Amino acid sequence: MTGKYIKILTALGLVAIVAIQSLWLMNTYRLIEVQVEQASNRLFPNVVIKEAIERLRVFKDKNEDVDVEAVQVFNWEESSNNEAMLDFITTTLNHYADSAYHSSVSLPLLDSLFTEALEKENYHAELVCQVVDSLGNILQEEVPAQTQPSFHTIQTKPVFINNEHTQAVQAVIVNPYWIAFQKMGMMLVATVLLILFVAGCIVYQVKIIIRQNKIARLRQDFTYAMIHDMKTPISTISMAGHTLESGILDDKPALRKQYFAILNEESAHLLSLSEKILTIAKLEQSRLKLVMGEVDLPKLFDELVKKFEVKAEKPVQFEVDCPASLPLFLADEEYLKEAICNLIDNSLKYSHEAVRIRLSAEPGKDVIYIKVWDNGWGIPLKQQKRIFEKFERGGLEYKKDKKVSGFGLGLNYVYRVITAMNGKVELNSVEGAYSEFTISLPLTEEKV
Repeated sequence: MTGKYIKILTALGLVAIVAIQSLWLMNTYRLIEVQVEQASNRLFPNVVIKEAIERLRVFKDKNEDVDVEAVQVFNWEESSNNEAMLDFITTTLNHYADSAYHSSVSLPLLDSLFTEALEKENYHAELVCQVVDSLGNILQEEVPAQTQPSFHTIQTKPVFINNEHTQAVQAVIVNPYWIAFQKMGMMLVATVLLILFVAGCIVYQVKIIIRQNKIARLRQDFTYAMIHDMKTPISTISMAGHTLESGILDDKPALRKQYFAILNEESAHLLSLSEKILTIAKLEQSRLKLVMGEVDLPKLFDELVKKFEVKAEKPVQFEVDCPASLPLFLADEEYLKEAICNLIDNSLKYSHEAVRIRLSAEPGKDVIYIKVWDNGWGIPLKQQKRIFEKFERGGLEYKKDKKVSGFGLGLNYVYRVITAMNGKVELNSVEGAYSEFTISLPLTEEKV
């Protein structure tokens, strides 16, 4: 399965997990909301009766002839399931208070008593109490400034306060969502942490799977490329060895010498490849020992130019811009030479039939810049971020029909070797135009 499909399935799985958890939380929220509504409808009629009794008690305390105790003799709490009895008591108390003492229902007192009743059952609610008519139209309402009704509320069933059933009181809980969140607090935190943990684990596992698939694919490509690239020199060495062993060239010294040169060249090719792979392995395990010293850069450039002018299989024009007096810098000359050699070799591989290569060096602030520029195919922008990774190869999109041998180790070798010298490698390239690699190495304190 490709990385694309793995990512799609992972995304769908995460969406499914979040959807299931969200549905479960929504159902839990609705259940708590129903519980709040049921508790409100159960408590509110009793609170309305308490509010009427409290108003009548005020007149008794003023030495008025009010038989409040006679009303309280009836155990209305035990009869709270009888809606008819509750309605009778409520309407009688309020009618008596209103007709005898012109004392109508007190919304602030009702609010306070109902809030207290809900808090005893661990529901911390914000309320708005209202007087409504039989159709539910609001006749009177007291809304504190800090308690404005929200987009979603819970209304209690209206409790009538007159015998004609034309007026009733009801309470509106304006923050049911906050009550539910308080009840679900730990549940919400645990759910969020669980989703984040599961999502993190899944994403991490997907990254590992994709990386393993990529490594497996790279190993296959590397094995194929290595066998393909080694097959030619091994076949050439085998053929030249058999020819020399047969004695056919004993009387042809010039041709015999040419065959020996082929043997030496192909053997050097295999040895160079083996050394490159071994060096990268040592760098990855931090076991590579560098011999740091001062480098004669003009001399190093001159050697490389002469080598590739002879070695190149296509017309190549070298330009060298390297001042004789450069600030001193330390590097392992052999590995630096091999790194620049890799860059020049890439310039020859990923270019047209004729190539122009410019080698330059210039001092900067605390560093020296060594640049290798060519007018080759360039490297696509999308590949430039990964071009220094092992087995990555760039610049092939511009000329897909061109067969270029190699394992994709050259630039990774350059990056690791220069990094081991406390330097940096940067790329500036435009596809179809040019490529320029810049090696920066730190200067020593002493300067010439």
